[in-house]
Amino acid sequence: MSQLKSIKCTKCSAPLELLGGGRVKTVTCSYCKSILDIEDEFKVLGNFKNVKFDHEIPFKIGMQGELQGIHYTIIGRVRYSELHGDSFWDDLLLFSPLYGYAWLTYEKGHITYSRRTRNFPNFSWNEIKNMDKFQYKGVNFHADEVFTSRIDYIEGELTWVAKKYDKSNILELYAPPYGLSLEKSNHEMEYYEMEYKESDEVYKAFNIPLNEQVKHNNIHALRAFGSSFFHPLMKMTLGVIALTLLLIFMVLQTGGGEPVLSIRSDNNTTIAYPFSLTSSKYLSTITLKSPTDKELDNFNIKILEHNRTVFAINTHNCYISPHIRTSTDTYLPTWEYRAKEVKVYLNLEANTPYQLQITAVDATQLSTIEVDIREQEGRINYFMWYLLALLFIVFGYIIQKNIYQKQLDDEEYESWLGVLFQHSLPFLILYLIIFFVLVPFEEMPTFTRVFFTLLVSVFVYNFLKIPFNIIYSIYQKIRGN
Repeated sequence: MSQLKSIKCTKCSAPLELLGGGRVKTVTCSYCKSILDIEDEFKVLGNFKNVKFDHEIPFKIGMQGELQGIHYTIIGRVRYSELHGDSFWDDLLLFSPLYGYAWLTYEKGHITYSRRTRNFPNFSWNEIKNMDKFQYKGVNFHADEVFTSRIDYIEGELTWVAKKYDKSNILELYAPPYGLSLEKSNHEMEYYEMEYKESDEVYKAFNIPLNEQVKHNNIHALRAFGSSFFHPLMKMTLGVIALTLLLIFMVLQTGGGEPVLSIRSDNNTTIAYPFSLTSSKYLSTITLKSPTDKELDNFNIKILEHNRTVFAINTHNCYISPHIRTSTDTYLPTWEYRAKEVKVYLNLEANTPYQLQITAVDATQLSTIEVDIREQEGRINYFMWYLLALLFIVFGYIIQKNIYQKQLDDEEYESWLGVLFQHSLPFLILYLIIFFVLVPFEEMPTFTRVFFTLLVSVFVYNFLKIPFNIIYSIYQKIRGN
């Protein structure tokens, strides 16, 4: 805990509280805003009484909190602005009797934690400012442009003699969530190691009331893209993709299918051909193929077990016995209109005598059909749809990350892709739910189903946004934003 020392301001005689350690050189009176030189009998160095701008922030001098396992007290504050720019930020000086000094930098709700380092490589300012990349402690940092900062406001205690409008040249290097800050003044160069901190964590550490917490806009050079949501989701998605690919590979290796029966028939004959399976592993498939859709429509296909029909299909009907399928529905949709090839998955039993029967509907209509039956065939189409959905998430992540980087480079940037994809992830999730969950859609042709689901998803998504926006507005008012 910081030790409290009490003195009086030499300008207005107001009581002053000293919270910092032995390296403190100036203190600013909280009443008359005079800067006092501690090392020169509290001589007045300047005054900030007539500073006219909104300088209220959530953090106050004297607040205490724990960061990086260290208990700190906020003892000083400096408001900086960018010379020839419109950016401004506040540096909060932290003090710990055991660990010394550190900084919290607060900028529009974003917070970084930094400490001075004396182990920086021995480069001159001209050398370091011309580097695009820089390696430090095994990490590659990317340099930003050099800019000039100016002091606009001072409060509390500082470890150097700071005056109004003092200027420094600053170069920052980024490797989110870490960074380096190189500051060159007229007297010396200083080096700081920085780390981005989620504001909720810091607010909680310093017990900032909820109504005083400021919500940021998610864009900050040291805030890694998706640090609170997208990055963990991406890691999980890549893991699931790897697992899905492994499952597909295993199914293809063990469920590639073994031929059981392959025949060709025409409209002049009735085929009745016995067959049996050697294994019930995975599913069995029956593939029907004709040169034209009219020829395929001219056939009835049956599979019999002990003279009992367990499966039958033609252009109008499809029957399947309950004991070779999990569903209790015995009448299913038949093949699509104008189809020339049909593939059916069946759960046939091994070592059971079956009979394939092929009959022409109209014996006078010239037509041919090929029938192929295979066993032990893994059905990976569900895996492929699932994999496609995961790849959409990856694609959305890449798009969002690219937009985030553009916004870092230009805060006014908002491309048409940004507008299109800013809600891509929740919309994609909703689309996939509607596509796979709504059973009536399964009867539609694939292209029609994809397009119709898109129309329904757009309507449902925009409808659901209304109550969510209302709830979010109420939440913002409660927080005081």
